[in-house]
Amino acid sequence: MGEQDTSIKTTRAVRDRLKTLASERNTTMNDLLAELVQRELTAEEKEQRAQQALEEIRQSTGLAVSDDARARARSFLQSLGREHHAA
Repeated sequence: MGEQDTSIKTTRAVRDRLKTLASERNTTMNDLLAELVQRELTAEEKEQRAQQALEEIRQSTGLAVSDDARARARSFLQSLGREHHAA
């Protein structure tokens, strides 16, 4: 391992799946994990993007999105996520 490398503990099943997925994509497990963590957003990053979107809406339309509208939209999106994961 290089000086910047480290290791993580996981189950054999997860390790084996990572190995298979990496092989199918002709990449390494490290590169596959790097792709995943670059693609996923933290809660803070999601909030920052939401704030940026709200500001863009305000600037382009002159309208401010209310906290109530945000809460209803969040609830709707969460219900879509639950339906997706249930399917």
